[in-house]
Amino acid sequence: MEKGAVAMVSAKRKRYFIKRDFQIRYAAIIAGFILLSAIISSITTYLAVFPYLSEKLANVYPQGRLMAVLKNANMKALLSTVVVVPFIAWFSLFLSHRIAGPWHRLEMTLNDMARGNFSYDIKLRKGDELQSLAESINRVIVSIRAKNSEYTASISSLTEELQVLEAEVKREPPDIMKINLLMSKMHEALKEFKSP
Repeated sequence: MEKGAVAMVSAKRKRYFIKRDFQIRYAAIIAGFILLSAIISSITTYLAVFPYLSEKLANVYPQGRLMAVLKNANMKALLSTVVVVPFIAWFSLFLSHRIAGPWHRLEMTLNDMARGNFSYDIKLRKGDELQSLAESINRVIVSIRAKNSEYTASISSLTEELQVLEAEVKREPPDIMKINLLMSKMHEALKEFKSP
């Protein structure tokens, strides 16, 4: 595993843009949906409430004063929307990071696996997305480690038998029965490599 990958597994994430294009696109979709919902609900509320309030308040306030009250209410509604936008942007980025961080970690692990490194498991933070995918990859890693152990043991056994066979072939006179037995053991061990 790369040094950066080790540090990233154990340290708290400090970079929020890990998969920049994905995160910006994802955050924009979330923010757009939230803003569109806010605009629709604001317009619906405005169309439902303000005509009613205008009608009721027209009898209480003089016409000029009523316009000032309505203008003030509209400005406060607009200002509250402007104040909420940075929170929406931060929330969208936070949500995108819950996917992009694990995605990045999974990519690093798969790249390490492609290079033959199966020495560590994927550990995601609580609340991160893609947990089930990480667990599936961890099961694959465990399976590959087990197969590698079996192959290493078989190779070690084959190496020992080959050394015994070489010694037997060099011996005068060679014991043909022993050579045939060793060759038969080696063929059996090779069959294990070929079977899935």
